[in-house]
Amino acid sequence: MTTAYPSLFTAPETSEGDRTMLLIRTAYDLLDEAGLEGLTIRAVLARAGLARRAFYERFQGKDDLVLAVFDSSLRAAALQFHEITARCQGPVEALRTIVTGIVVGQLGQDRMGANRRGAALSREHLRLAQTRPSELNSALEPLLDLIAGHVAQGIAGGTFRHADPQLQARLVYNLVSTTVHTVLLAEEEAVPDRTGREELAGELWEFCRRALVA
Repeated sequence: MTTAYPSLFTAPETSEGDRTMLLIRTAYDLLDEAGLEGLTIRAVLARAGLARRAFYERFQGKDDLVLAVFDSSLRAAALQFHEITARCQGPVEALRTIVTGIVVGQLGQDRMGANRRGAALSREHLRLAQTRPSELNSALEPLLDLIAGHVAQGIAGGTFRHADPQLQARLVYNLVSTTVHTVLLAEEEAVPDRTGREELAGELWEFCRRALVA
């Protein structure tokens, strides 16, 4: 039996009448089908059945929609990781779960469409890190705070060496997410290999663990 992990790029739930979330969910579907080339404002509105006014009342342009996609998915992932790690036996297991979840949950998809979406959002993540860093950092805050909290717990318990928990959290996330982005871009049209992703997650975790332990 395989373990289910949260994905950083999982589509959000939509509620009837919530047009903002409908637009975000529609963006996920279009990325699934055609990657970045398929994600246009015209295509989003046509699929959602909304007028241009409905879009521009909520977003100034495509970048704002993509940032909303990141914000929604990353906050949902942070909440899921919070619930999962609350059942873990200490900070080491919790951090291992998060690292494994980012790699396997993101890459261990069964559908090529999900891999295509992940590659598209990886490109946008790297671009927005340069063009809209404050907004992207805001979207990342819940996940980084969760990682930092477990690092701080490990430091307080003597398991991890003394360091700035927030900095350590960002270093761990940057290492893992950059590796994920690289693999997604290399295998954009390939069927993901879950076994390979689990092995990659193990290697990444061991690297992080050795950097953190006292």
